[in-house]
Amino acid sequence: MNPFRRRPVQTRTPASFDHADAGLLDVLADLEGTENYTDWVLSLCAPHLAGAILEVGAGQGTYTEQLSEHGTITALEPSNAQADRLRQRLGESATICVVQGDLSAIDPGARFDAVVLINVLEHIPDDVEALSAIAARLNPGGRLILWVPAFECLYGPFDRQIGHYRRYRRRQLIGRVGASGLRVTNSHYCNLPGFFAWGLVVRLLKQHPTSGRLATVYDRAVVPVVRRVEGVVRPPFGQSVFLVAIKE
Repeated sequence: MNPFRRRPVQTRTPASFDHADAGLLDVLADLEGTENYTDWVLSLCAPHLAGAILEVGAGQGTYTEQLSEHGTITALEPSNAQADRLRQRLGESATICVVQGDLSAIDPGARFDAVVLINVLEHIPDDVEALSAIAARLNPGGRLILWVPAFECLYGPFDRQIGHYRRYRRRQLIGRVGASGLRVTNSHYCNLPGFFAWGLVVRLLKQHPTSGRLATVYDRAVVPVVRRVEGVVRPPFGQSVFLVAIKE
């Protein structure tokens, strides 16, 4: 079977929200030390950020403070536990507002110049409906910024444990975003070595990829090199997909 041939997005049945939420608390804590990876993702997002920014699925705030350097942030987080940690981390801020809940918890009249979902869309059962709802909240000229896990062939027990319904191919993601009425302006795979690392650790060895020193070593030794190389040459596949779309 060729893992790269086109096929529809497959939706899985992951762990329950509460079970996945408990697992994510540990995962996000483990990832706090992966500064090179975080900086890489933020560097891709930064040119598209300005004004009023909605961060969907802010988690424990791994990206929130840095995002606030580009505008005012509404940090939306469905998990009570993670929203509490986010408030504790950020304290009182004039540029960041933490909202616990889903998109319906946001003021219906609120509109944004950018909406950011970093490793979040794959956690939403109906991603097409969510994208349409997000598109409705964008101002004309506003940007949708996505970072999602790539390739269903990499889906393993860890994905299920932390609540992933699916992984995406670039063209599949473009199609779903386009169906929401937004125009995709930029999309590409990222982190080619991560494709093989994830396949080995998660699919074959069925291990936890963020535990112990695995994530730290990869972040320090591999990510800086990959970031430089992929800044010049876009890989034909990778561990993740980065996408930007505009509302016209």
